[in-house]
Parts: sequence; C-alpha cells; structure tokens
Amino acid sequence: MKLKYTKLQLALEIIGLLFLVGMVVFIYTQWDQIPQRVPMHYNALGEIDSWGSKYQTLILPTISILLYIFMTVVSFFPQIWNVPVQITDENKEAVYLSTKNLIIFMKVEILAMFFYLNYHTVTAQPLSIIFLPIFMIIIFGTVIFFIVRTIRLGNEKKHNCEL
Repeated sequence: MKLKYTKLQLALEIIGLLFLVGMVVFIYTQWDQIPQRVPMHYNALGEIDSWGSKYQTLILPTISILLYIFMTVVSFFPQIWNVPVQITDENKEAVYLSTKNLIIFMKVEILAMFFYLNYHTVTAQPLSIIFLPIFMIIIFGTVIFFIVRTIRLGNEKKHNCEL
C-alpha cells in the first residue's frame, strides 16, 4: 500500500530537513571557532562529563543523516511495521497513516534533540537540567499517544465492519 504524504507530514518533513541542514551548516560556519576540546557526553543533570576532539562534532550530524534516511525509507514500507492491532482491509489505511505519523513525528523530535545537543557541543556549553526530562516526556508522550490512537483506529474500523 502506498501512502501519500498529508500536508502535516510534508510540513514535518520540511522541519526535520531544516534541523538536519541547520546542524550541518552551523558546524560548517562555526568550524574555526570550535574549541579543540568539546563536550562529548553529558550526565543526566546536563553537566559535561566527557571531552573529545572538535572533529568528533561531526559524529552527531552523521548519525542524524543516517537516521533521517533510515526512518524515511522505513516510512515507505508499511507492510513491515509492527502495529498493535490486526490489519484488515477496513482499518489498513487509518492504522498505517497513524503509524506513519508516529515515525515522522519521532524523526523530527529526534532531529530537534540532536540539533540542540549539537549546538551545545559546538559551543562547549552544558545542557539545561530540564533537557532530559523534557525530551523523555516528549518522546514517550508521542509514542504513547500514537499507540493508543492506532489501537483505537484499528478497533473502530473492526467494530464498524461487524455492525
């Protein structure tokens, strides 16, 4: 089944690309100002607890690009997704659309987090103490929301067929 992009999905894809391009452009434009020693790891409080070479600032954009490509490719193959409901002809489109939304939302949220981490790494700043809790709430909130929504959509379509 081929799923076309909705306007929301297209807008999110553009936002995700902007985070990705922004990360690469930021490193490129700041390269001469990046200190030789930059933060490579932060503890749960956002404090820097490991340092590395400025060349290691290229790791996060590389991971981001690979993640973006992987998640984009996966979004085109709904038949391989593991969904929490039984797929029927009646619920297939709604369930796959909801799951595709989950993938795209997660992609944008992760890219936003990587952009934030990249900014703090390049500028050698600690993270905010609330970064980790907020990120966890956003990620788990998105996953829970879309799982519940997918289950409801799958069950609604099933019950409508039985009537």
